[in-house]
Amino acid sequence: MTRCQPAILQPIPPLARYLGYTLLPGADPRAALRALKSAADGEHTLAGLGLSLVSALGRSIDGLRAFPEFSGRGIDVPSTPAALLLWLRGSDRGELLHRHRGFDALLAQSFRCTQVIDAFTYDGRARRDLTGYEDGTENPKGRKAVAA
Repeated sequence: MTRCQPAILQPIPPLARYLGYTLLPGADPRAALRALKSAADGEHTLAGLGLSLVSALGRSIDGLRAFPEFSGRGIDVPSTPAALLLWLRGSDRGELLHRHRGFDALLAQSFRCTQVIDAFTYDGRARRDLTGYEDGTENPKGRKAVAA
């Protein structure tokens, strides 16, 4: 049995929208998360819980930590934490926009969307971005991917 959301093991979609949410001060996120559980199918919509949300729930997840910042010669990679991250996968920008609005409404009592990143593959055949980078080439395949 696979314990991950199915899309994690699928090819990168032609279009995507990443939504970062913060937890509203004093909000109890439990009802919103129950509603999200029904709406995020793990195939077209993936959900990720951030450290601040897990902590607000009084829980812990082994290995969960904030993503570190990296800096080097001529490059900065900031840490951009979110209480909740949604990855909307699809092939139509309008449909992704409507799904985004639906999630904003679904989560409105506890969360506010603070970051939106639209993504797409530049060369649909090769799945490359504008820099020519092909994501996922080092990812394990098959059973090794499930184990990872």
